[in-house]
Amino acid sequence: MAKEAAEEVSVRKSVRISPHTCWHTFAHTQLRNGCDLFTLSRLLGHENVSIMQRYLEGVQDDEVVTKGLKYSPLMNME
Repeated sequence: MAKEAAEEVSVRKSVRISPHTCWHTFAHTQLRNGCDLFTLSRLLGHENVSIMQRYLEGVQDDEVVTKGLKYSPLMNME
């Protein structure tokens, strides 16, 4: 079904399409958009956050620094 949907919307043939790829992409997107690890872990149905370590490996250092600055108490003092 996923491959048929990808063909209908003209996804490049070089892009791997599978339910797992969709799951993985969802997790990475949620993390990049600021979702916390505990919430994401629960959304994905994991019993604990240690499983989420795999998804964190794909997050780039510059993204981590950007998020760290955005949510840092020191950067948001008034």
